[in-house]
Amino acid sequence: MTIAVLSALRKESSVFFDMEGDPIISEFGIDYAIRTLEGVRIVAACGGMGTINAASATQFLIDRFGPDTLVFSGIAGGLNPRIGTGDVVVGERLECLDSDMEVIAESAPHLMSFPSDEHLVHLAEQVLSSRGFARVASIREGGDEGRAAVYGMPEPHAPRYVTGTVATSDLFSTDAATLASIRKDYLADCEEMEGVAAAQVCARADVPFLAIRSISNVCGEAYEELDNKADDLVSTARLAAEVTLEVARRLVRGE
Repeated sequence: MTIAVLSALRKESSVFFDMEGDPIISEFGIDYAIRTLEGVRIVAACGGMGTINAASATQFLIDRFGPDTLVFSGIAGGLNPRIGTGDVVVGERLECLDSDMEVIAESAPHLMSFPSDEHLVHLAEQVLSSRGFARVASIREGGDEGRAAVYGMPEPHAPRYVTGTVATSDLFSTDAATLASIRKDYLADCEEMEGVAAAQVCARADVPFLAIRSISNVCGEAYEELDNKADDLVSTARLAAEVTLEVARRLVRGE
């Protein structure tokens, strides 16, 4: 068995890169490391930000290593008013914001949005529950609350997760009307810049896929404002990776 774990940023891959094993390798602009988890090969890669980087890195991992499963692990901006920094979105479905998906779906795999593997979603839910995260309603499940003016919980709270929708855009969206439209039209719980591209490539190659996103910030903040949240970015990136690692362990054990 081979499990591939793809991230966009080095901080998102560090949990895997810091595991015992051979030095990190760099090829085609992709940093990756081969690790062993309970006798199973883990290939963790940092592919860069944006959909083109994510798609090319995913195809590289599939062509080179033939993974049985691929997980995208990383941070995201929150759109769901019921969750905030330090919470997690299990990406049950991934949506593309920047393309005419009716046209794209004319080609294989003929999908307009991309589901994660149901079993992998279930394993992620188990991991989060075991860590004390309470499940709360996704935008799709929550009805009118999804149209709230806020995009996250700023106050401290016990850890939460949703099983919901991840929206992908090559733009770092901050405009309030744009964000409201993303949440209304796509029922998105968070926004990021890579997941749907990895999911689409996996769907074409028939590789089971899962997206795990930890919330590092609330959508609406300017990109430059994230410079003041370095600790949050590191801690939430590590959280997503730790959840991913535990999903991998359960998968290896046949759970």
